[in-house]
Amino acid sequence: MTTSNGLSDHTNGIGGSQRALDCRQLAGALAQLGTADPVCVEVLTRLNLRVYLGEPGDRTNYVVLDVHGVSIGVKRSADGLYLHADTTETDDRLIAFEINGGGEIDHTIR
Repeated sequence: MTTSNGLSDHTNGIGGSQRALDCRQLAGALAQLGTADPVCVEVLTRLNLRVYLGEPGDRTNYVVLDVHGVSIGVKRSADGLYLHADTTETDDRLIAFEINGGGEIDHTIR
């Protein structure tokens, strides 16, 4: 089911309701405005945004952004901030990340 705001709503294997934004619609709307940067419009057409309803005790819903073949998940749980990176769709063996400007840290994927 797709809602009037462009979000689709269905049940998934994660255990709850998922809402997904059709970013092609969003990119098309921006392009029609004529003020959108073509590079941003191109990225938006390849972007996938999903929202999973939070678990009891979570402070936010779980938001997953798929871009460049990588899924990045973020939620604020009762215990703190949870970040998840899924690179199984890529051949990357190293993730370099940085938190709060503290310098780049490399994480080798096993």
